[in-house]
Amino acid sequence: MTQAWAGASRARSGLCVLAVLLACPIAVAAQTAPIPHGTVRLVAEDSTFEAGREAWVGLLFDLDQGWHIYWVNPGDAGEPPTIQWSLPPGFQAGSIRWPTPHRLKTGPLIDYGYEGRTLLPVTMQVPMAFKAGTPVTLAAGVRYVVCREVCIPVRAQVTLTLPSGTDPADAAAKGALFRKAREASPKPMPATWKVQGTQANGRIILVVQTGAPESEALFFPIDRDQIDNAAPQVVTPIKGDGVRITLRRSAVADNSISVLKGVVVLGRDRVFEIAAPLASRR
Repeated sequence: MTQAWAGASRARSGLCVLAVLLACPIAVAAQTAPIPHGTVRLVAEDSTFEAGREAWVGLLFDLDQGWHIYWVNPGDAGEPPTIQWSLPPGFQAGSIRWPTPHRLKTGPLIDYGYEGRTLLPVTMQVPMAFKAGTPVTLAAGVRYVVCREVCIPVRAQVTLTLPSGTDPADAAAKGALFRKAREASPKPMPATWKVQGTQANGRIILVVQTGAPESEALFFPIDRDQIDNAAPQVVTPIKGDGVRITLRRSAVADNSISVLKGVVVLGRDRVFEIAAPLASRR
């Protein structure tokens, strides 16, 4: 196993028995790939590509109950999915647009990830020279880890050929999936907001000033090993102007952290990317 894949069992010694026993990740290949404890397939929002336009494609995971995959920061264990594309000339794939994750508790650990049906959307730039109606096959080599009490590293090869059929029900279902995934993705922080943080005595106090009353908040760090993921996040409303979130600093955090980057969820479904300068207080 590579160092990255060995990281799938980080903090899970004794739990990720299967990951240790496997000499290499389980490999599967198909348009819809049956994977350990679920399926994964490559899907597109539309049935055709248009020259010079940006299209949406994505990895659609359907996982058995209780099993999960990971966000870009997996939390206390695991590894996020990665994609190695094989594309026709001129096609260019963007990065995964990560939907907002969930906090997933496994014993004393907190992971950041997804259960059940999850779409990881990606933008695909179509070349100007593309001729409408030309059959196109996209291929993706996917590496990821699926976990419950044990973690299993998996390699899957999935393909997608367009133009595809035009079943109205299928088209509507795919459109809804992509809209939901985009809505669940973090938005840029409004220019009128102010964010800042201070760190002292093993804690990080994150202040998010929105100019409006807020009472519920949850923070997901983009980078690993900055906060204690399992520690409670204490949310204190700032009268009429956002919230203060008190986080426990990770015991292995780098002392040189100067910016806390991540995603803040306000209320039930307002999600924003933030980057808070951190000052040290003695």
